[in-house]
Amino acid sequence: MIIRLLFISLLIILSTTAEAKMPAKDSYGARGGLGMDISGGIAYGLGGNYHLYKEDYVAELGLHLYGGSSGKTSVSGAHTYTDKTSMLVFGFLANFLFNYNNDASAPFWIAGVGLTGVAVNWSEESATDTSLGTPLTGGGSIQRVNSGGFGSIVNLGVGYLFGDGLDLRFEAPMIFIFSPGGGASSFVPTFTLTAGYRL
Repeated sequence: MIIRLLFISLLIILSTTAEAKMPAKDSYGARGGLGMDISGGIAYGLGGNYHLYKEDYVAELGLHLYGGSSGKTSVSGAHTYTDKTSMLVFGFLANFLFNYNNDASAPFWIAGVGLTGVAVNWSEESATDTSLGTPLTGGGSIQRVNSGGFGSIVNLGVGYLFGDGLDLRFEAPMIFIFSPGGGASSFVPTFTLTAGYRL
């Protein structure tokens, strides 16, 4: 639902930004923030970027680092299982910023795509099931899979530009992992609140 609302907002603003004033001077920026994935796990993001100012939008090209961890518990028969996943994503992201006007404090909209390298650590353990793999002290067992690979990012969001180089954003970077290991998900939607500063 949140992603759908962001997408609808983006479509609306695209029809109203044709006359936005954009400065000709390109610039550098940096940002960071915290958030969560759809299961409630902690997520964070850091990045550096370069702004290319076009007539109707700003192209924000950057290197980004995303990380997060989450867990869930399930019951099967007489056994209880705990799955834990931690993920580190590093890649290139191209965001397109609409209604991003340095001349005034105003909201703006974000849509972006990118390619990433992904490191995933996944584990499943049970205090009563001894068939998972490595025995645990006190009973039960655990299985682990550490894998690396590639993925892609689709990013949607809204932000507010304060006009002095500072902006705040609520973004939903959706991470698609090609061939994740173990029981890790191939689709990881996250939600982040970030602050950025443009030089």
